[in-house]
Amino acid sequence: MCGIFGFVGNTDRPTSVVVEGLKDLEYRGYDSWGVAVAAGGGVLSEKQTGKIGDAVSSLPPASASLGHTRWATHGAVTQQNAHPHLDCSGRLAVIHNGIVENHDAIRGRLQRHQFRSETDTEVVVHLLEEEMAGTAANGRSRLVTGLMSGFRQLEGLSAIAVLDGESGEIAAAKNGSPLVVGLSEEGSYLASDPVALLPHTRKLLFVEDGQAVSLDPSGTARVFEVGSGREIEPQVREVDWPVHDRTLGPFDHYMEKEINEQPAVLRRLAAEKSDDVSTLARMIEESSRVFITGCGTANNAGMAGQYLMSRIAGRQVTAVMASEMRLAGPLLDPTSLVIALSQSGETIDVLDAARLAQSRGARVAALTNSEGSSLYRLADHSILLDCGPERCVLATKTYTAKLALLVMTAYQLAGRAEEGVHAVVQGALLMEALLVEERDRGNIERLAERLADSDHIFVLGRDINYPLALEAALKIKEVSYIHAEGFASGELKHGVIALIEPGTPCIVLATEPSVLRETLAGTAEVRARGAFTVGLSPDPHPEFEAHLPMRGGGEAVLFEAAAAFQSLAYRLALRLERDPDKPRNLAKSVTVR
Repeated sequence: MCGIFGFVGNTDRPTSVVVEGLKDLEYRGYDSWGVAVAAGGGVLSEKQTGKIGDAVSSLPPASASLGHTRWATHGAVTQQNAHPHLDCSGRLAVIHNGIVENHDAIRGRLQRHQFRSETDTEVVVHLLEEEMAGTAANGRSRLVTGLMSGFRQLEGLSAIAVLDGESGEIAAAKNGSPLVVGLSEEGSYLASDPVALLPHTRKLLFVEDGQAVSLDPSGTARVFEVGSGREIEPQVREVDWPVHDRTLGPFDHYMEKEINEQPAVLRRLAAEKSDDVSTLARMIEESSRVFITGCGTANNAGMAGQYLMSRIAGRQVTAVMASEMRLAGPLLDPTSLVIALSQSGETIDVLDAARLAQSRGARVAALTNSEGSSLYRLADHSILLDCGPERCVLATKTYTAKLALLVMTAYQLAGRAEEGVHAVVQGALLMEALLVEERDRGNIERLAERLADSDHIFVLGRDINYPLALEAALKIKEVSYIHAEGFASGELKHGVIALIEPGTPCIVLATEPSVLRETLAGTAEVRARGAFTVGLSPDPHPEFEAHLPMRGGGEAVLFEAAAAFQSLAYRLALRLERDPDKPRNLAKSVTVR
């Protein structure tokens, strides 16, 4: 969700360093932004609602600066509610990711302070003002000592960073929300995602829950346990992760770019992940119960994994959305396995599910796109999706990457690993062909024109196409804001058909031969009630008024269909003049409950 980026060094640097760092975090979603710098013994700040865009900061160069992108939780999207928040004296600037659950109680104790916002965050800066006034440093800076004392009083999951304009120091503490320190010759950096640090340094320090860090002008980073105040040895990792191309190239939006990057991602996974897949398959074989969990798109991929494991390997795997993982809690034991799916590796509900599993002695495997993330470090076995950054808020290539790894794992379990690799490679070819054909013929573009004025769109699927239908509907509503729902086509007679009116668009995923007859029967039922039916299938059928041909078969067609509905969602957004990269109210990484 919110983004944090800061710098401390022994020479002044322009605030553009922080602004560009915040731009690297835009994919997380935000509705306002702000920057503070140390100057003249205090702090100067500027903050705005809306997107950073091509903004150039008016603040002077400084040896310490701190920036934030906010996704509103407490208080409306206003300039006053944007971070950073300043103390009464103008010496301290605080930014915050997460929620202070007991902010009302703390505010009641701080009556003598002047509050300028509606946020839960502002109580932190005034609390810190009090703690610094009454706390002895004890070999630490007064800033980090006061921060730890204040942080122990906060309830909820938070990452707090504070800039002291007098000392030029930044201190931060976390519980739940991610924080990473980058160390370089120029100084120290702080960010909520390592992707923003890679252009500056490869020496990273991942701040763990219950830790605080102090970054002083000399470039030194000191780490402390918040609970005891004890200083601990920093665990610095030197990473060799690639810095991916962040430009749009020939594309108009990142969503379009990332849809088109999927074939290359699938080929890379097929070529490089056989050892990881073998390990995951072995973990499944050794487990009495296996659960697969995720949120949103990751949950839809997990549901597909449940079908894939059953139909290919004859293995029961139970998909449970991460926010409801408590349901599985009593069933977890040391013989259980939880497979956790998360693009960012920081999704709080997924982390909660993984920690619940480990508290019961179960093992955890992770599929994530973020090396060094909380989930990556927590899991017993982590498989990187290797997609490169997804700067569009909507998941596209990370969804199909998860599908690819689950397909390969299912075939590995069945003792037919080569078939799994072939299905993924064939899926890449099919996606590529569909995207090329769309550029040449515009079939999806014309369908988007036909559907753009719809109030509702229903997506129907059966068997493996049911979780695919859920993901198709999610993509449509996320980016176009058209109400879309995915349904199991076998459930039509059990209530869903009451929603069908003349002209209601129904997209039918009919790629699975084993249930084609039943799927077409359901299509005929909705068409008889006036629905406008669109079929995604290898062959046209009389039940379809419009047809998008799918050329593939088996599991490979799942990837082809995914490219089709992702492209449809993108085209709908453009028709309706929505921003496909930054849909309203959505964030890439949901780090609060």
